[in-house]
Amino acid sequence: MAATEPKMRSITGKLTPNKLTEREDDFTCNIVYQANRDIKALCQLAAANSKFSASELESAYNALKEQAKIELYNASTVEFGFTTNSLGADGPFIGPDAKFNQTKNKVVLRSVPLAELKKDLDNITVIISGTSEGLPVITVVTDVTTGSVNNQITPGGGLNGEGNRVRIIGEEGKEVGFYFVSIADKTETKVPVASLLRNDPSYFSFIIPPLAAGTYYLEIATQSSGNTKFLVSEPRRNRFPYVLTVGGSDRPEIE
Repeated sequence: MAATEPKMRSITGKLTPNKLTEREDDFTCNIVYQANRDIKALCQLAAANSKFSASELESAYNALKEQAKIELYNASTVEFGFTTNSLGADGPFIGPDAKFNQTKNKVVLRSVPLAELKKDLDNITVIISGTSEGLPVITVVTDVTTGSVNNQITPGGGLNGEGNRVRIIGEEGKEVGFYFVSIADKTETKVPVASLLRNDPSYFSFIIPPLAAGTYYLEIATQSSGNTKFLVSEPRRNRFPYVLTVGGSDRPEIE
């Protein structure tokens, strides 16, 4: 392996029962993430072994990103980051004289992993560190205002969700509920109990609290065990893996 190539490592995951099948021995693997690295953090880490400062690296990245966007928006296929990116048009086009209609069609970003990245992934192993029994699991959320699924959210609007053991229940004094965790500064915004509109074992609905523009993780904490007669001793907290965005989304749609 060349000195410039990244060192392949093992990553850790925990097994969670797969509720989409009827088999009791069917599990999915949830990777245990170690940190959230934005561009600023990556530049600071890279500067330690570079002749360039973190600010110089970030400035160069931003310049490349702006040029990549210009080329992409002019219908070029652009290799940037870990993917090759291109624009596509979704929605129905009926008849040979059909026109692009913004009420029915939309421009989407399509990203394909680089071939070299696919080869690297084959060299990473996953160590199963245990089984996450009884965790509340959110599987999908829908922003009522925009109809966006697992992506954009609208403060003050409704959010509908599905999952397993997602009923918010707990003993007095226990910190249970839904939380929006800012990726930028890790601050938490709890969804008030009064904003919870539906609270079932597999479905929930609530009014999204006031949130500043940015990106967030949705987390749930509950003492629900899946059995309506019993509570687990302490709240179990779990994170919905999709990043939710307030004020627009730069996340690509991967096909």
